[in-house]
Amino acid sequence: MNRNLETGKIVSIVFGPSKGKIGTIVDIIDQKRCLVDGPCGRQIINLKRIEPTKMKLEINKKIKSKGIHGKFLQKGILKSWYNTIKGKKLLKSTCVKKFSDFEKFKFMIGKKHFSKLIQLKK
Repeated sequence: MNRNLETGKIVSIVFGPSKGKIGTIVDIIDQKRCLVDGPCGRQIINLKRIEPTKMKLEINKKIKSKGIHGKFLQKGILKSWYNTIKGKKLLKSTCVKKFSDFEKFKFMIGKKHFSKLIQLKK
């Protein structure tokens, strides 16, 4: 397990009810589970369900949930997360899920035209 997980590391949740949200590792319980807190809420989660990012917060083990939320706002973690490639893809997919059938159709047609334009330029 060489995933570079440590206390304070910002992680993205990739499976489960909090899929698509981010949080920070507050405590590592054992080799398979850790305590995560942040916009995803405070929860114990399996390490297979999270993906580490390059961002990190300086926290101690006994920090409360309110303190973590304050650090997220202070450091601008959410803003920097949504500026990453993975964050942008997540925003796009959540927007597309909210489309009606006709909006999905228009989106599909637009993608086809855009890809044709790119192929012509090459």
